[in-house]
Amino acid sequence: MKSVVFFLLSILLWTTTSCHTKKDSAETKSPSAVVSVKVNYEKQAGPGSNQWAVWIEDAKGNLVKTLFVTNFTADGGYAPRPACTPVWVSKALPKTLTGNQIDAFSGATPLSGLQTYVWDLTDNNGSPVAKGTYKVVVEATLYGESEAIYQTFITIGDQETSTIVEPRYTAADTKNREMIQSVEVEYAFVK
Repeated sequence: MKSVVFFLLSILLWTTTSCHTKKDSAETKSPSAVVSVKVNYEKQAGPGSNQWAVWIEDAKGNLVKTLFVTNFTADGGYAPRPACTPVWVSKALPKTLTGNQIDAFSGATPLSGLQTYVWDLTDNNGSPVAKGTYKVVVEATLYGESEAIYQTFITIGDQETSTIVEPRYTAADTKNREMIQSVEVEYAFVK
């Protein structure tokens, strides 16, 4: 009988402690936040077009995490076509990555429309990043060697922000400039 009473008291004590611990951790946990990168894309015709990458860098320009890159580029398309997102290729070094690593962030060229890529504030290893300033980059190969590069700095901290990012073009050629019609970056708390 003593062992049954001891067993029941142990369960009661464990349940009370577990519930109390969960409640405390929920009350002290800071709100989660994400960075959303919204790319309004319109499919284009022509060689070397419709390739892009989205990634995060730290304030020193080091790659923190790739959010997306088109399959053609990620699977080695940069070798026969060096103009396919050359900045991302130089940062991510895809030839050194495993197939599983590439599969985690690559995808088929999507249909035209709004594409949203979400950064969960972790690095490529899944570790949380520190508060501070980060650079969000979208690099789009428009046609041949012509590119549009969208980049903005965002501060991870206590204030939500949103910004429309203007492109910098690498060539005077205007062909396919409507491929990426807009890029918006938003830092927001998850409710």
